[in-house]
Amino acid sequence: MRDTSSIRQTPVGEPLTRTLILLAGWFFVAVWLGVSGKLNQHGGPPLGIAAALLVPLAVFAAERRWGSPLFGGLVRLDLQALIVPQTFRIIGVVFVVAWMTGTLPAGFALPAGLGDIAIGLAAPFVATAVAQRRPGHRRLAWIWNALGTVDLVTAVTLGVLHGRSPLGLLAGSVPTDAMTRYPLSLIPTFLVPIALMLHLATFQRLRHTVER
Repeated sequence: MRDTSSIRQTPVGEPLTRTLILLAGWFFVAVWLGVSGKLNQHGGPPLGIAAALLVPLAVFAAERRWGSPLFGGLVRLDLQALIVPQTFRIIGVVFVVAWMTGTLPAGFALPAGLGDIAIGLAAPFVATAVAQRRPGHRRLAWIWNALGTVDLVTAVTLGVLHGRSPLGLLAGSVPTDAMTRYPLSLIPTFLVPIALMLHLATFQRLRHTVER
């Protein structure tokens, strides 16, 4: 496979270090938001969660015009290196456990949890196929990446619809309020945006590669 993207021409070491430092700072901010109760919606729209989710994604998309000075460590990774980290999505098992203990509603926890588990389990196999350039590996990567993105968008949508807010059209006796409290709050405020960035970077990498 030949990579035609000019991004690959820049060494990944320094940008990756800068990105990791940024992610570390972002993690502690996400912890503070969850512990301090800043994400509690109190019956109103989930503006705190929305901001924590959308602001990093907006910065990630906008900064490409300036060479990705903040998240360049992600966009400069090889295709397999972008896929492997998504293995962390097996953390979706906590949604299933939370549903079993009555903390989260089934309408949100099961689709979000099982979808994440499937994407996370598949990630190392897709990355291996890409690394070994097996027949059809690019198509496999495209399909896996698309499904992973859809899974995240669906999970976020279901989380809002099952929440205790004006948008909670599907909310029942067990809403998704637990997602605004630490430690579950780290998923929408930290892990979901990172997973979406990895998917977006993977789409970009796939568009800039051709079969050799």
